[in-house]
Amino acid sequence: MGYGLLRDIRVLEVALLAPDTAGRNLGDMGAEVIKIEAPPEGDYIRRLGSVSVGGPDGISLAHLNWNRGKKSLGLNLRTPSGRRIFLDLVAKSDVVVDGLRAGALDRLDLGYDTLNSVNPRIVYCSLSGLGRNGPYSRLATHGTFYDAYVGLKPPVYASDGTPRMPSTGDSIGIEAGGLYATIAILAAIIRALRTGQGSLVEVAEADAAAAFVSTQVESAVNNATDRDAAGGGLSESVRYNYYRTGDGRCILFQALEAKFWENFCTGIGRSDLLDRFPGRQPADHAAGNEELRGELQRIFGTRTQDEWVDFFLAQNIPGGPVHEPGTLVQDRHFEERGLMYEVQHPRLGSLKLFGTPIKVDGESFAADAAPGFGESTDAVLHDVLGMDDTEVARLRAEGAIG
Repeated sequence: MGYGLLRDIRVLEVALLAPDTAGRNLGDMGAEVIKIEAPPEGDYIRRLGSVSVGGPDGISLAHLNWNRGKKSLGLNLRTPSGRRIFLDLVAKSDVVVDGLRAGALDRLDLGYDTLNSVNPRIVYCSLSGLGRNGPYSRLATHGTFYDAYVGLKPPVYASDGTPRMPSTGDSIGIEAGGLYATIAILAAIIRALRTGQGSLVEVAEADAAAAFVSTQVESAVNNATDRDAAGGGLSESVRYNYYRTGDGRCILFQALEAKFWENFCTGIGRSDLLDRFPGRQPADHAAGNEELRGELQRIFGTRTQDEWVDFFLAQNIPGGPVHEPGTLVQDRHFEERGLMYEVQHPRLGSLKLFGTPIKVDGESFAADAAPGFGESTDAVLHDVLGMDDTEVARLRAEGAIG
């Protein structure tokens, strides 16, 4: 189970692909999330993505993460019966997440105005790639586009000069979009509980990606000055950079303030470095000082990564271990923080998945496995709308449910 913070909050999610993250975040906090999926197969995220579990034709890891803890209701919103069921569910819900291309639900007469007439307290969140207005609002896109759009994933060039996609890095826009949507939804829930007034809130994943580079955007439009006189940004920094350790790994050293630089030099018994490279200015990176960089690299090569972390802790020096995802899970701090949880999947067996960075005092996190398409259809119609088996069978025969 997720946490209990949003217990008794019901969310209807009509989403494909990455906007599933908003419902995931709400479900992690304890909301009941009913994922509305179109028959016959539902959200094709189950088979889409670069990583699968259970073999090349297995289940998408994105589905296992983004749709954990949800219920799946197979519902055809293009049929009169399907729309009626949806509106009946809206009347008994708190939130609708519209994770389709902007305007898709409006074209089915299931937009905010219609839903608000059924439930004036409803919180309607539109989470789409490019938003409800603007010249690109109807542009078809996928997740990597939002990072490319804002400059987070510039092209790399092959030997023949052709531009290529970068081969590494998760998509910031799709996760950031879900986070901002969650913030908006929670704020709107508070207002609905306080005033009885619903809200239409909107987040575009491209806008969310832009928020993560807002400093660079602001710098450009305000002609801001780079404090690093040597130029080159952090790559040219010396007292704020990566260094290889004696075991072939890396450490991030961040002793840019004078007090931390003094702690480091004193701790390793090298007071001569303070005389040669005093670093008295605040936030002094010693940018471009290759003599000092060479000294530090020789020093960091004398101990292992773990030994340097222990030294940093003992001497009050900022920095820490640098990991790849495969080594992160073995990190002692990562392990003790309890960020992974184990879940039993009916098809894949035992899985270890990343949970949530949020911690709730007195509660543990272990969300249920992501659902198969339509596996909760009968239960939702019985439990939420009070339908009997005969009515459910009739709706299935009509093609309204799956």
